Amino acid sequence: MKLTFLNKKKTHTRARRSRGEERSVLRTQILIGAAIVCVIGVLFTAVFYGTRVRSLQIVDVQVHGGFTIPHSHVRTVVQQELQGTYVKLVPKTFTWFYPKTSIQKRLEKIPRLKQSEMTLEGQELVVVFDEYQPQSLFCNEDQQCFFVDHTGFAFAKAPSLTGSAFIRYTEKGKQVGVKTQAVEPDFMDETQAFSEKLAAELDLYVTHIQILDALDVLYTVSGGGTIKVSQRMSLNDTYNNLQTLLQSEAFMHLESGAFQYIDLRFGDKLFVNEVTEEEKTASSSERAVE
Repeated sequence: MKLTFLNKKKTHTRARRSRGEERSVLRTQILIGAAIVCVIGVLFTAVFYGTRVRSLQIVDVQVHGGFTIPHSHVRTVVQQELQGTYVKLVPKTFTWFYPKTSIQKRLEKIPRLKQSEMTLEGQELVVVFDEYQPQSLFCNEDQQCFFVDHTGFAFAKAPSLTGSAFIRYTEKGKQVGVKTQAVEPDFMDETQAFSEKLAAELDLYVTHIQILDALDVLYTVSGGGTIKVSQRMSLNDTYNNLQTLLQSEAFMHLESGAFQYIDLRFGDKLFVNEVTEEEKTASSSERAVE
């Protein structure tokens, strides 16, 4: 039988060495942790106080541009976005990181405001904005109307308006809302030019333009008469045909509202549905002109 004797002294020495190494690792970890905390604390303090240096703050907002939107309203919106801090640390008035994108998004929600630009001039934030100019109205079938600019873009709801200060566009089956393309830009340009020419040269003042389908368009003039045109023909040719008709001896008596409709959709073959003096509200006579 073989007996093995352990060297108790050597075993005790190794145990003490192991505990010493563990304590050394623990001290190192504590020191590293403390150093990290100190660095984070220093950085936090530096960022906190550094981003609050007076010379690096936006202290004023200047607003320029527009026609009808109050500058005070734009300034208030901008100042609201400059309030508060990022992650409860960096103030939003800090010139290096002010919230330019969020300010622009807030400004875009202001009715009639088209676009804005921002620049920093020292400690002043300068906002220059442009606004949409109403050219006409687009009205849905539920009679809700929207202001549209010269490109046909619907930018704001319109109040209930009377009179003919703005031409009203409608399109069968089409519903639009704010910030949508109500009328195609090319169509807008052509119909506005046509309407202006009717007013300037023929004393026919367009109040409504109704798009029936891809081809047919109705122009209602002051007094109630309707002019029917086709998009298969150029509006220049359509105008020439109408001018020839109204300058002819047979129809020189026609004035705005003195006809139910003039149909110009079939080239040189024109149709006139007149309203007689005796029966303006009840009957009419239609004549074809070639």
